[in-house]
Amino acid sequence: MVVRLNPVEFAKAMMKKKKQLISTPIVLDNGIAGIVYGYYEGEDFYYLDRLDVDVYKKEELRKMNVMELRQEIALKIKIFVANLN
Repeated sequence: MVVRLNPVEFAKAMMKKKKQLISTPIVLDNGIAGIVYGYYEGEDFYYLDRLDVDVYKKEELRKMNVMELRQEIALKIKIFVANLN
């Protein structure tokens, strides 16, 4: 299963137990590239629902619809996890 976490949930989980952080590069359909951070707990992959982008792309990212951005990140992460298995 793939689980989306907001920043507070992600930080709490990272403080509870030492987890190996996985950085996943993704490219959005509009060409913006960035990194999404996550970790495995058993067979489940938990990821931070934010895209870390270059400082020059942050304004362009802010202009995007938040819900569409989260949906696209979720889809790309699910594809990433499926390709690992």
